Amino acid sequence: MNYLLNDDQTAFVDTARKFLAEHAEPLFLHRIADRHGDWQQDLADLWQAFAELGFASLLIAEDDGGIGLSLLDAALINEVIGASAAPLPFIAHQLCCLAIDQAGSAEQKARWLPLLASGELVGSVALLGRPGCYQPDSWQAEAGGEQTLTLGNLEVSGSQLPTLIVTGLAGGGLGLIDPQAPSLVRQDKPCVDPIGFLADFQVNERDIQPLAAGNTCSQALVDAGLTLQAAQATGGIGKCVELSAEYAKIREQFGVPIGQFQAVKHQIAEIALDGEPNRPLVWHAAQCVASSAPGASRHAALAKAHLADAYLRVARKTIELHGGFGYTWEADLHLYLKRAMFLSAHLGSPLSLRQNLAGNR
Repeated sequence: MNYLLNDDQTAFVDTARKFLAEHAEPLFLHRIADRHGDWQQDLADLWQAFAELGFASLLIAEDDGGIGLSLLDAALINEVIGASAAPLPFIAHQLCCLAIDQAGSAEQKARWLPLLASGELVGSVALLGRPGCYQPDSWQAEAGGEQTLTLGNLEVSGSQLPTLIVTGLAGGGLGLIDPQAPSLVRQDKPCVDPIGFLADFQVNERDIQPLAAGNTCSQALVDAGLTLQAAQATGGIGKCVELSAEYAKIREQFGVPIGQFQAVKHQIAEIALDGEPNRPLVWHAAQCVASSAPGASRHAALAKAHLADAYLRVARKTIELHGGFGYTWEADLHLYLKRAMFLSAHLGSPLSLRQNLAGNR
C-alpha cells in the first residue's frame, strides 16, 4: 500500500489544522470546559463553520451532497482534531454518515445525507449492546418492536442541534432513529472529558427504521469507529510530544532550561518513542477497513488498543514533566489526559478488545 499523501490530502489536512488553530484555541477549550458564557451556541457555531468547509461530509458520496473521500482521509482529519482536542462529535457523526451511505435505502439517503453533510443534523451511533460490549453480536434492539429502550453513552454535540441516531439491531443489523421521533428523549450525562459530551436516549422500538443493508456493513462500522479513535489518539500523542519539548526549552531550573538535564531528556525520549510508531498502524487499519481486506477487524482493534494505552501513558508523562503546573486546571494538559481516558473506554477498552481477539483466534 502507498501511504504517501497526495497534494489534495496535504492541503485538506492543512486547512483543518489552520481552522482549528483559529477557532478551537486553548482559551476556547477552557471556555467550553468551564461552561462559560453562551458556550452551547459557541459549540454550534464551531460545528457549522467546520461543516461549511466540508469536514462533516467526508464519507458521504458526492451524489448525496458529500465529498466522497475514504476512511483514511477521515482518519487524517481526526488526527488533527486530536492534536487540538477540539470539542467536535466527529467520530460519531462520520459513523452515522457511513452507515446510511452504505446501508440506507435510496429514500433514506436522499432524506438524511444532505442534512448531515451540511451540518444541520449531527449524527451519532448507538453501538453498545451487552455491558461493555460494542460488537454486533451483542446488539439487542428490534426495529418495529414494542419495548422502550435506553441507548447508553452516545457521543453527541454539546449544542442543541438535532441528533440523528444509527443504532445496532439484534442479529447484527442497523436501524435509524428520526430526531423528531415521538418517543425519543435525550438525557445528557457527565463525561470524563469536560469538552466531550455524552447522552442516553430513550426510544420505543416502533420508532426505529431498519437500514436495508445494515447486516452487510455493521462490523465495518465498528471497525471504522475503532480506527478513527486510534487516529484521534495519534494526534493527541503528537501534541503531547510537542508540548513536552516546548516546555523543556522555556522552563528554567538552577538558571538553565530543564531540557539540558539528562533525566528530563530521558522523559522526553520516552514520550516521543511512545508516539513515533503509531501513525503507520492507524493508516494501515484505515486502508484495510476501507477496502474490506482480510483481517481488517483485527487491525482496527489492535490499532485502537495500542493507541489508547499509548495516549494515556504519554498524557500522564507529559503532566509529570510539567511539574506542579501540569496538574492545574489552567494548564491545557488535563484536557488531553481526560480525552485519552474517554477514548480508552468508548467503543471498547483495550483489554476487552485484546480479549475478544484472543478468543477469536
